[in-house]
Amino acid sequence: MSLLRLDEILVNDKFENIAKIASLLEKEVTKVAKNYLIFRDDAVVRYRKEGDKFIFNVELTVERVKPFGKIIG
Repeated sequence: MSLLRLDEILVNDKFENIAKIASLLEKEVTKVAKNYLIFRDDAVVRYRKEGDKFIFNVELTVERVKPFGKIIG
């Protein structure tokens, strides 16, 4: 098997796993965001590959922010 073909297989495998990670992120971000925000639809995670890196964007349409007490920081 040529190195080029092996490299292509590894990149495709990583990209497939990235899709699974994006799906998990949608669920986890939705859970956390519900502590702070009021919204109807789950978060949407989009991703793209730029060079050897991945860029993730999280989208959430929010109706309002939940009231907070005093934030200690």
